[in-house]
Amino acid sequence: MIFELIMNTASALFLLTVGLSLNLSTIRAAAEELDPKKILEEIPKDLLKDISGSPDKRKPAIDAASTQLRQKFRGDPGDVSVRVSSTNMSNGRYVINVQSEQVRASGTNFNVSYYIYLDPAENAKAAKIKKGDRVKVSGKTSIYMASPSDTYTLLSITLNDAKLK
Repeated sequence: MIFELIMNTASALFLLTVGLSLNLSTIRAAAEELDPKKILEEIPKDLLKDISGSPDKRKPAIDAASTQLRQKFRGDPGDVSVRVSSTNMSNGRYVINVQSEQVRASGTNFNVSYYIYLDPAENAKAAKIKKGDRVKVSGKTSIYMASPSDTYTLLSITLNDAKLK
């Protein structure tokens, strides 16, 4: 009797655990709309202040913010809706090029660049994309920040193995 009770309890706990992990993976698998302003809101205010502040604090603050964003968005599914400036074929897959945009957060201007590497299975659809088309794309996210010059900070949003929606 006790053995049966233990086995039934263990089975129920196992099924509950599997069910919860399936639900959590389903939630995590939902793609998030990647809005640059919302991404920048993920950076602590003190780092944003240092990014726009003195030159000696700028580089370390950008590096710290970049590390935080890379960890938060590493490989997560994400969606973007962008206007295409051009496409090109690279390594057997299409790349969607998007003109960079400017976003302001906490007094700092950020140049936002998108790098979209389509899954090779999307090549037939991608071949029909024209300059000026607006496309919605979903893929694995990678985000980082850099400062190629003292005049601006780059927020780079990359989608890998992306699919057209």
